[in-house]
Amino acid sequence: MNNKTLVTIIVVLLIAGVVIVVGGSFFNKKTSPESNTNTSTQQQTQQQPKAGEITTVNNEKIMTINATDSGFEPNKVTIKTGTRVLWTSSSDKTVAIASDDHPTHQKYPPLNLGGFEKGSSVQLVFDKPGTYTYHDHLNPNNKGTVVVE
Repeated sequence: MNNKTLVTIIVVLLIAGVVIVVGGSFFNKKTSPESNTNTSTQQQTQQQPKAGEITTVNNEKIMTINATDSGFEPNKVTIKTGTRVLWTSSSDKTVAIASDDHPTHQKYPPLNLGGFEKGSSVQLVFDKPGTYTYHDHLNPNNKGTVVVE
């Protein structure tokens, strides 16, 4: 094997390693200090699941909600305890998920996920039954509800 072939193989392996590491970081989780709820902000580079449908990834249930310029789609979801809700953005404006009531955001502080841009997302695992209302802090008329059974 000549040096040129060896260098080509090494470069291909390095690129493959970067793709694996970047792809694996999609489900990286940070634990919220206020509860055992997981939150994370991720840049999305792969096709998103359809909004309002639950998908299963690595035995974890994920409900996707799309934040648009006109609101959340769907604006109300019902899930089981332990399901991760993933808010993706197709809005041309920054979206900021915040717990009700506006502007204090105190009904369920783990739901204060902050701002994210088009093509990115925020997520939260709901680990307690209840009805959780939220809104876009930057456009408070856009509201949503997560019912956890």
